[in-house]
Amino acid sequence: MNEEKKYNESLRAVAPYLTLGVQLAVTVVVFFFIGKFADEYFHTTPWLMIAAIVIGSAGGLIKFFRTVIDLSNKEDHERRNNI
Repeated sequence: MNEEKKYNESLRAVAPYLTLGVQLAVTVVVFFFIGKFADEYFHTTPWLMIAAIVIGSAGGLIKFFRTVIDLSNKEDHERRNNI
């Protein structure tokens, strides 16, 4: 039972990091399709798609780094309290 509890705790600790890559990829893909749709609607191929990809990539990276920094600060705070 003790091993199972340790395993569950370690999964909870790692879980936020596992979703970061998916969040970044989904953001870029969603903005790609928004840009593609806008290009087809306004007949501006490929400029709005490129702009949307850049905006999606920038937004995804900003969210990625903010999440990593927040999780790192949380881990540091927990380590300091456990000592």
